[in-house]
Amino acid sequence: MAALLVSSSLHKRFVYDEFDNTSYGFRFLTKGPGVPPLGQRMPVLVMNALGCVTSGCDRDTLDASETARLAVRAGSMVFAVALALLISVWAGRLFGPVAALAGLWLAVFDPTLLAHGKQVTSDVAVAFFMTAAVYAYWRWREQPKATTLVVCALATGAAILSKFTGLLLVPILGLLVGVDIARARREETIDASHVKRGLVWAATFAIVVVALINAAYLFRGSFRSAATYQWESTAFRAHATWPVPIPLPRVFVQGLDYSSWLQETPDVARGYNYVLGELNRDGRWYAFPLMVLLKTPLAVFVLAALGLRSTAPPGAGALLGIPFGVVLVFFSLCVQPQLGIRYVLPAIPFLILAAARGAADLRGYRRVLVPLLLLWQAGSTLSYHPHFIPYFNELIGRRVNAYRYLADSNLDWEDHGYSIEEFQRKHPEMDITIEPARGKPVPGWILVGANGLVGIFEPERFRWLREGFVPVRQVAYSHLLYYIPPDRLRTLPEARERPDPKASAPEQ
Repeated sequence: MAALLVSSSLHKRFVYDEFDNTSYGFRFLTKGPGVPPLGQRMPVLVMNALGCVTSGCDRDTLDASETARLAVRAGSMVFAVALALLISVWAGRLFGPVAALAGLWLAVFDPTLLAHGKQVTSDVAVAFFMTAAVYAYWRWREQPKATTLVVCALATGAAILSKFTGLLLVPILGLLVGVDIARARREETIDASHVKRGLVWAATFAIVVVALINAAYLFRGSFRSAATYQWESTAFRAHATWPVPIPLPRVFVQGLDYSSWLQETPDVARGYNYVLGELNRDGRWYAFPLMVLLKTPLAVFVLAALGLRSTAPPGAGALLGIPFGVVLVFFSLCVQPQLGIRYVLPAIPFLILAAARGAADLRGYRRVLVPLLLLWQAGSTLSYHPHFIPYFNELIGRRVNAYRYLADSNLDWEDHGYSIEEFQRKHPEMDITIEPARGKPVPGWILVGANGLVGIFEPERFRWLREGFVPVRQVAYSHLLYYIPPDRLRTLPEARERPDPKASAPEQ
């Protein structure tokens, strides 16, 4: 897995918010936790900044050096490899040694973990800590110990310090506790002493989580009254007006407020959502389920289905289903930015564990079927190497069709300059124009990135191209190659550099 992460990172400069994330981690490391958050940039990014702290994390230096970029991206790679090992250990404890090997295999060759396990973001970090927190809760449930509970609380705090998505552990763990209490009541194994002990454990858990978050920010601005904050988002201005101390650091609270503001003002910091050929601002409930369906190897779903018919420890279904369901439902129904599967990456480990459960039973026909499914999963993923971000499974048909379904960080979210140059070198007979200036129609060969083509940021720029022509092939799976006959130019409208509200209204 480490080799795949490194090799798929080569020849790719920083793009989108990779450098901004590195810069935030560096400033947090050198100037302290008072640095403004600007969204979901969190303390865990210090792990990436450690790779360039001696050079000052200068962008030109990082872009000029393959080694320097790998050193920074190594922080994310460590979390990806650690997550694969954690999945393997947990699968083994739940379903046996065969499941442990299958879980490791499925994680190592998971295209989403490989895609984002090398990006300078906190997506894989929050997935690791959320999985670790649920795992620790399961261990504590099996054998209640104070140390295990503290580990669960520390993992929960670390998840929240990685990304605000980690706050979903509150409903996840709450639901798991509720399921366990309901089971205990049915079995009549719970009494008043258990309730009293449970309240003590819950209080201990909350204190450890809050203490860790405060410690990460050196307790700066903790216990400020909500009424003293200058809230930016409408949601916080409307509800956070009570004169009650907030037991969280100032910067952390401001980060929550800023993230809420970003969701309320989509035209400021992000482009349009793009799902099934349509642009929107307000999200579609089916966007994230569609991402999981199309960007997960089909063999994983088959193995998960086999697992439904396999024996498992009591409560295993809820243990895997609740975290997966909470993450997917929350982002599908409550979050308007639906920019990529990386948002729901914390749900993926639980899908992998469900598939490992299906691989654990090798009796009968499964002795042949399971290895074939594992080989299919690995082959499907590796066929995209070294470009795992634009991975789509076989449901889309030809890979050039991917842009018809999804875009943004599902498809076009890394630097492919090297691959484009290699393609041009191998095809000197093609005089290729790369993303014509202002989207102006030109004759001959045109290469356009998927995000530019579908109009994530400028809906009108390449409307003439996407509606009037069909791509011939793709480069690095995320750039579409077109041929425009000279005689067609007279019939094409002039492209508009800025979005036309009237023209784009039907898409929103």
